Amino acid sequence: FDPAIEAVSGTDVGLILASDPDADRLGVSVKDANGKFQHLTGNRIGALIADYVTGKKQGQVDGGYVVETLVTTPLIAEIAKARGFRVINDLLVGFKYIGQTMDAEGPDQFVFGAEESLGYLAGQYARDKDAGVAALLLLELAAELHAEGKTLLDRLDELFLEFGYFFECQKSQVRKGSSGQKQIGQILDEFRNNPPSQLGDVTLTAVRDYETGERRSIPDNAVESKIAKPEGNLLIFEGQRGEESYAIAVRPSGTEPKIKYYFFAQTPKETISDLAQTTKNTEAVVDSIQNALIDWVNKRVPETD
Repeated sequence: FDPAIEAVSGTDVGLILASDPDADRLGVSVKDANGKFQHLTGNRIGALIADYVTGKKQGQVDGGYVVETLVTTPLIAEIAKARGFRVINDLLVGFKYIGQTMDAEGPDQFVFGAEESLGYLAGQYARDKDAGVAALLLLELAAELHAEGKTLLDRLDELFLEFGYFFECQKSQVRKGSSGQKQIGQILDEFRNNPPSQLGDVTLTAVRDYETGERRSIPDNAVESKIAKPEGNLLIFEGQRGEESYAIAVRPSGTEPKIKYYFFAQTPKETISDLAQTTKNTEAVVDSIQNALIDWVNKRVPETD
């Protein structure tokens, strides 16, 4: 975004969109009240487009459904359910699974699909993410908000006050070479067999293991129930801190020598008295969880050459 931000410096341009060369992923940067551009995460872009599309199609699509992957923000599901749409959100990472779901459930009822890595689709003309249609929808939303004297950031705040505050981020650890591949396997084994019970101020209470098809309690790691689908090398830990809910997804990258961690936080709307303070507090908690998790991993599986 840097060249574009520099190009519009001193103008009243308030929104910048960007895509990758094959135009399947959409990035968004919005000027805030202080005149600085804020980059939106893929999760927040997805929530904004989901809000816009489901709002326009509410009551118009009989049996309509919205699709997202397991590592995409739960805010999209909350928005879709509130508008009367079915939600399918038990998919592994990869937009191909969204495409497969469209065919399985029927493309005529498909309303919107999203994944956190800047991938979005509306309409039934394709089975892959498309930055073109995502950009058009986002610009329509931005134009309507602009007419009301609002920005995309203002709409996000409204969604947080309506549905609760949602925050997501991710972190990766690179372990290179054949030894790194072995270490990644060892890390996953540690998470699976000896899961952490406390990370920072968050107490972990359960883990969903999509490789074994089990939901297990923590700290005893005892099986509580079975998971019917999907099947993949993905673990999702569930945690609490007071009334706040947290989750951590762990999976190996399918294309790079790294292990990926996805962090999710949710604060109920009833407990939000000051959104700015809630935002600050939540990000601080998630930061402490990230540091604690990396420390936990490095102590159990030290990096070696």
